[in-house]
Amino acid sequence: MNIEPLIILTKIIAVKEIIVESVRKIAPIARQTLQLSGTHSPTAILHTVSGFFPIVMSYENPDEKKEVVEFVKKEALEKNAYAVTTITNSIVIDCRSGAGEEALVLATSIQGGQPYVVMQKYARNGLGRVYSFHEMIEGEDAVVVGQMLIFPEWDRETSH
Repeated sequence: MNIEPLIILTKIIAVKEIIVESVRKIAPIARQTLQLSGTHSPTAILHTVSGFFPIVMSYENPDEKKEVVEFVKKEALEKNAYAVTTITNSIVIDCRSGAGEEALVLATSIQGGQPYVVMQKYARNGLGRVYSFHEMIEGEDAVVVGQMLIFPEWDRETSH
């Protein structure tokens, strides 16, 4: 009887549960930041055994974005991160109507596991202030085209 795959699967499930709980703790902070400032700077959160390490990812063009992502990757590897969550604002376009809605997206790359994505649409009042949040959506339904995953290849490592 080979129990090695079972042990690995059990570890991946345990890590996923830790990440889901972590993202649920991070999401209210991201919502509060969005409400107070009207925006949320793209941010990476490195998940490590020692705790969380946030990195604000400021960039003004695609080249700078690429440099910032490479910096985050380097930091994640140096700190032995087992996951990286990115927090971004997105415009979600309904392909049927073409209408767009703003959403807060938390996308997590998990080493050795499938990505975990949470999305929460929100509305602004006439003054442009965020005043309400819709229900949080997670999993397949939360995937947004163009979302930022720092290590999209991590989930591919296990799909061979």
